[in-house]
Parts: sequence; structure tokens; C-alpha cells
Amino acid sequence: MNINVNELKSWIGNDEIAFDEVSQSLEARFRATLDEDPGNPQKGEIASSGLHWALAPAVVKSSLLGKDSHPKKGEFLPPVPLPRRMWAGCRTHFLKPLKIGDLVKKRSSVVDINLKDGKSGLLCFVTANYEFFVDDQLMIKEDHDLVYRDYNKEDKTIFVKNDLPFIKSDYEEKIFAHPTMLFRYSAITFNGHRIHYDYPYSIEEEGYKDLVFHGPLQATLMLRAAEKYKKAKVKSFSHRGVAPVYANDDLIINIENKPNGSLNCFTSTKDAGMTMKAEAIF
Repeated sequence: MNINVNELKSWIGNDEIAFDEVSQSLEARFRATLDEDPGNPQKGEIASSGLHWALAPAVVKSSLLGKDSHPKKGEFLPPVPLPRRMWAGCRTHFLKPLKIGDLVKKRSSVVDINLKDGKSGLLCFVTANYEFFVDDQLMIKEDHDLVYRDYNKEDKTIFVKNDLPFIKSDYEEKIFAHPTMLFRYSAITFNGHRIHYDYPYSIEEEGYKDLVFHGPLQATLMLRAAEKYKKAKVKSFSHRGVAPVYANDDLIINIENKPNGSLNCFTSTKDAGMTMKAEAIF
């Protein structure tokens, strides 16, 4: 496929601003989605780590969604003519904690667009910067990577098992990727991407073997496991997706304590091997 990367690069600098509230109900639903006691969140309490990925999502009417039920390309994000869009990872800096009741301004901007040849064919990487403000104070900033790739549903999807890293695991969690967890996370993040809840679409149109676990949900579980192990709040968290996780898989989180006090983290499943890796700095 011929792609005019210079035309796509004209989206660099494109930006938008959205607003949201760290509401008590969102906090409760977020906790319940992660299989935690929703409790009775009170204003002024520190919000759950990873909740920012549920704030100020793109809100467009249904007729402006693409076939995959993402917002159609060419608005904030460039019109990349490749059908599969995936969360590749991001680098997040937590400067100040969000609190329940905060009114948040989210400023988004496209900062880089590149084409690369991958094992599965042409890939397009789009990097966007997100900044979260409360009362004009910068609370969180991150660079988020999306990857677009080609896919022909007539081609057979090849599943490759990744090697696990050679680390000493100091902490381990096992989480069952129940389809209801995926549905709930799609709901609280207003994520319409059909691969997360529409089983026939996911397997017949995009060639996956089941519903696909959300990248930011996987990152959230790693982030929170790191904080649970360290008994402290993360200051910087960088992660990169390696392979998809599917509904009805057991997701394993492993953590290694490094001499400098930071943590190596990775997730894995039995069939895929390593699926995501991360570094948490405290």
C-alpha cells in the first residue's frame, strides 16, 4: 500500500482540549471493574492510579464512527489508511495526584508520525502528547503511541509465542481476563472499539481468536501491582505492548525489584508468552 507520509505529517501539531470530572461515581465504577470494593469514594480522596486513562475520551455521535467503531480518522488523529489500530504503549509522568472531585482539562496534541516495515508488513506509528491540568496546574503528562497496520481477513493470522524475560520475579499476580471486565472498561472509558466486546467482529473481521484485552487496562493492572508491591505511588511509568491478550486468558503480572529502586514489570499469558513490558520509577 502506498501511503503519503508527508500528507500524514501535516497532522503534527493538531491539538484539542477536553474537560472532565474525577467523579465519585467514576471512581467507584473503576474500582469495581478492577475487582476491588467500590466503597464510598469521597471528594478530596486521591483517585485510583490509572484512572486518568478514563478521563475526557473522544465523544462523537454514532454516525461519525468508523467500521471498527472508533471515531473516524482525519479529525484529531491523522487518516492513516491502515485498518488495524492498536495501543502500542506510552511514557507517563505523574507530577501531582488527581483527587476525587477534580475538574480536569486534558490537552492533546499530535507530535510525531512515522512509517516502518514490520514483520507483518507496513506499520504507521502515531505519537500524541496528553497533558492533564487541574486549576491550571499540570498533574500528569504522557506521550502515547498508537500503531496502525494492514490486515486482510482472508489471510490466516499467525500467532507467535514470545520468550519471557530472564528476571528474578519478586512479585506475581494472576488475573482472569473475564469478558465482563473488558465490557465494563469499554463502558467507563467510552471506548467503542468493537474488538473489546463484539466477538464475531473481533474474530471474523480482524482475525483475533477472541475479544481483545485493552492495552491501557493491562498497563493499569501492572501499574497498580507495582504500587502494591512497593507500597508507594509511581512517579514515572513507561510501557510497551508486545502481543495481544485475549478474553478468557489468565494474565500473569511479574515484577522485579532493581538495585536503583525502580521496578521491571511484564505481563504474559500461556499462549502468547510476554505481552507487555514496563518500568516503574518511584
